Amino acid sequence: MKPTRVAADRLRAFAIAVFEAAGAPPEHARRATDVLIWASLRGVDTHGIRNLKRYYLDASGVGRRDGKIVFDAELILEAESATTAAFNAQSGLALSLSVQAMQCAIEKARSAGTAVVTVRNSTHFGPAGYYAWMATAHDMLGFASCGYLFPHGQPKAVLPFGGVLPLLSTNPIAMACPAATMPPFVLDMATSVVPVNRVELNEEEGRPVPPDWALDAHGQPTTDPAQVHSVVPLGGATTFGGHKGYGMALASWILTSLLSGAWRRDADPQRVLGQTPQPMHGFSQEGIGHCFAAIRLDQFGDPAVIRQGLDAMIRSLNDSPPADGVSQVQVPGQGAAASEEERRREGIPINGATMEDLLSLSQKYGVPF
Repeated sequence: MKPTRVAADRLRAFAIAVFEAAGAPPEHARRATDVLIWASLRGVDTHGIRNLKRYYLDASGVGRRDGKIVFDAELILEAESATTAAFNAQSGLALSLSVQAMQCAIEKARSAGTAVVTVRNSTHFGPAGYYAWMATAHDMLGFASCGYLFPHGQPKAVLPFGGVLPLLSTNPIAMACPAATMPPFVLDMATSVVPVNRVELNEEEGRPVPPDWALDAHGQPTTDPAQVHSVVPLGGATTFGGHKGYGMALASWILTSLLSGAWRRDADPQRVLGQTPQPMHGFSQEGIGHCFAAIRLDQFGDPAVIRQGLDAMIRSLNDSPPADGVSQVQVPGQGAAASEEERRREGIPINGATMEDLLSLSQKYGVPF
């Protein structure tokens, strides 16, 4: 079926009202909705409004074994220095709490030049790129990442290179840099070939997946999204290059889950994801871990010149010869910026499955749609 176009402002008002009806304080509801609408406007449909019900209100698999997000939870500061902070999210709404954590990194970087902030005991934070992008409005580089390890394995998780048991989440990494007149550079990438959300989206839209994305329960490549048992690391599960995506996934996990204290000896079993909460070698992961960082450009030179230099780089790549079937060589963030312009004008496309979800939320919470 052809998707239905819905104005971004309508979706935003609806999502805020639903979050509030579910128990989120107004500021949490607004911040969380801004993250989802940003993703949907920029064409990142895997992490946008389609997840409102399944990831944040049904909350299946977003950081708690009991499937509940504590909508009114606030960040608790557990450790701090001039350039760092470590927070406990208390099973709260990560879409909102991650905005606050990134704001903390930006404020510390404003004073100290550079800042790194970790969050543990958290839930699904949506598009990593949003939090990195936040820094670009302040003449800063931004970084964000998220990670989880399933030491006993988990269906639809990511294989380690050379392994047959899926152990990792897609452990995304995002980095953003402001430009002068061009859209900001915004890299937001999974460390697997594709995020699991993309497999889910293909399944709900009745489309097959390419054979190099995932394996079935027998370890064989599959094009049927319903048969996906494991997703392969960037570069492949066993072919040359897969060790790089696997290594990046582990690096993300070190930043997000090891440093944050999510990987711990005394984890609450209700906060351990996967089929079994038992520790492995004495450790298990309590909730999802995040890492955010901000770096002030003026520590390295004139921010205006740095932004102009990024413009020149982008234009140089845009001017380079495109391959057959490609209209223009672009950099991360350009296609999303074009999508945002078009979707603000024409509306955000909502497929049939997501429309059913939104209508069911309307009925459940008494919010008109």
